[in-house]
Amino acid sequence: MRPDLIEQHIAAMTTASTNLLRQMREEGLRYRVSVRPEDTATMHVHVHQLTPEIAERIRRCLSGTGMRVAVREG
Repeated sequence: MRPDLIEQHIAAMTTASTNLLRQMREEGLRYRVSVRPEDTATMHVHVHQLTPEIAERIRRCLSGTGMRVAVREG
């Protein structure tokens, strides 16, 4: 894939995930999302004070993006 397309893909997926997680952010969830250029098929979500329930809710929320979702404390 061309480098400019990779950058566009990363920007689009980051924006989409932020929009999908908006309600959880409004409820106080503190997180950051990243998609790495070497693995554009995985969305990494690092969550402050992660619990199993929050991890599952994030996975359900992002399940329609067509990407793998890796949720970690961070």
